[in-house]
Amino acid sequence: MYCMIEIAFDKKVELNEVINTLLYRKLACSCQVIEANNTWNWIGERENSKEYLLHIKTKKDLLDEIYQVVKRIHSYSVFEFAVYDLYSPCKEYLDWIEEETCSVIK
Repeated sequence: MYCMIEIAFDKKVELNEVINTLLYRKLACSCQVIEANNTWNWIGERENSKEYLLHIKTKKDLLDEIYQVVKRIHSYSVFEFAVYDLYSPCKEYLDWIEEETCSVIK
């Protein structure tokens, strides 16, 4: 029912636009940013860059809408959109996710 999405960005302006859009439209209850040094293979080349990992806490039934927001803003031709199931023994935490994403603004 609940999940966390991880997306990597290299541009803070894109990252902030995604965060602001998701929170304004109540597609997410929380957006956490972690700075990271990332190394990856891309089209036969090794690349290395500072990136910002965005962790989004939300409901699974909002994934498609969130993906469309990110796709519209993100400049990578192929971007990370990893989805992890989110469980917690803390009912209040899950209630918070539910309450903050219950009335989506279009």
